[in-house]
Amino acid sequence: MNYYLILATIIAILPIIFIKKYILTKEIYNLVLAFILYILLLLSYIKLFEKGEVSSIYIVLQILQIFLVLFAGLLFFNESLNMTKIIGILLGSISIYLLLK
Repeated sequence: MNYYLILATIIAILPIIFIKKYILTKEIYNLVLAFILYILLLLSYIKLFEKGEVSSIYIVLQILQIFLVLFAGLLFFNESLNMTKIIGILLGSISIYLLLK
């Protein structure tokens, strides 16, 4: 399950990056890549949900995706990190720990 969890998390943030790149550049191939990645995300969700409880897995996926989108924004788009975001990261980390325990 861990392999599919990591895969789904990574696949889920990539379309967001390509959509943001499309907004900045208006290059259509970014939208095409986002669409293809969303199809791959659907397939990874199917595999992941076959392996465990949807309620726990989906919440963990969403929290991990928020972390990765936050870090992608910081790295690729020079977005800022403030105290509220840091507290959110800490609370999200605690949530993941409790849900996977």
